[in-house]
Amino acid sequence: MLGINDSSPESLKKFDDWYFDFYPYLKPFLSAVAHPDIRLLEVGLGYGTVSEYLAEIGVAYSGLDIAQGPVNMVTARLASKELQGDAHLGSILSPPFPSQSFDAVVAIGSLHHTGDLQEAISTCHSLLVPGGKLLFMVYNAYSYRRWLHSTNATFRLALREGTGYRGVVGDTDDRQRGLYDTNRAGDGAPHTDWISRRSLNFMLRDFRSTDFRLLNMDSDFPPFRTMQREKMLRSRWGARLGLDIYVQAVK
Repeated sequence: MLGINDSSPESLKKFDDWYFDFYPYLKPFLSAVAHPDIRLLEVGLGYGTVSEYLAEIGVAYSGLDIAQGPVNMVTARLASKELQGDAHLGSILSPPFPSQSFDAVVAIGSLHHTGDLQEAISTCHSLLVPGGKLLFMVYNAYSYRRWLHSTNATFRLALREGTGYRGVVGDTDDRQRGLYDTNRAGDGAPHTDWISRRSLNFMLRDFRSTDFRLLNMDSDFPPFRTMQREKMLRSRWGARLGLDIYVQAVK
């Protein structure tokens, strides 16, 4: 879509500019941990946009990803800019770090793909020092997209939570997963969880404080096809039915 076919500095900048423009709330969200010299772990590295942004601020950066490609990308980005930090191959479910290694953990759109969201959150908690912050994004189980395209599953979740259930809803339908993430072949992610704020609050029970925000809208489904995305992001609908839950939790 952007015409990027290499990893030159110009192409990376083009992607990064688009990324932060498409998610204008991301830098303000990261500001809670974007401070020089704090020890920060990023879980799930993608194209390395957030990684480079944080490293440029001066955090003591470490990255973790289950795939070699993102690890290589972040390693190359840091080296090209002579930035301090390193990227590691591994899973947050069994990370190569001792407990209380970090002042902050950032995980944008990765923990819901691990296959065990509760364990991933608990591991992040153990990696933080007392007073450390976990910033992450997961998919909202009650977003407009879920109501429109997984109506029965969403109703069932609401009934289950009304009777005490606290946990994720996983969709084994590749089409449903593909509405959020696909590879080049169009296949959905191998595993995706959706969760409510109520269940997330339960999973974060070991943290001292939590803050939740619903963010992100798109014009891919009615009745929003006639609305500009910028307006949708600022509308009340995003705060009520947004696609993503952004969380800040303090240990």
